[in-house]
Amino acid sequence: MDNATPIIRVFFAKMKPDFFQLSEEEQGQFMARDRANLDALGMKAISMIDCTKSDDEWDYIGVESWPSMKALEQREWFEKEELQISRYVVYRVHWGVEQSFEEYGQA
Repeated sequence: MDNATPIIRVFFAKMKPDFFQLSEEEQGQFMARDRANLDALGMKAISMIDCTKSDDEWDYIGVESWPSMKALEQREWFEKEELQISRYVVYRVHWGVEQSFEEYGQA
């Protein structure tokens, strides 16, 4: 895969009790740092689904578009090292390249 190929990432997230133990100000700072990094790396949100009222397993499901594998690798480093996201969120991600659905099932 070319490093400049756009990547689609799907994530599933459930907030941990440690996140809710942060003050409102600390939660806001966490989310602001998170958002600043997403924006700086060129992520475009395709869809964000709030599942808090309908799903016991996940709070949020999102679909993101990343400009390159390099940007996604930088993001994954930031999540792990800077945000220490696994302290506050149980999450799972899957990624790949976008593919057209136009011809699917067409004879």
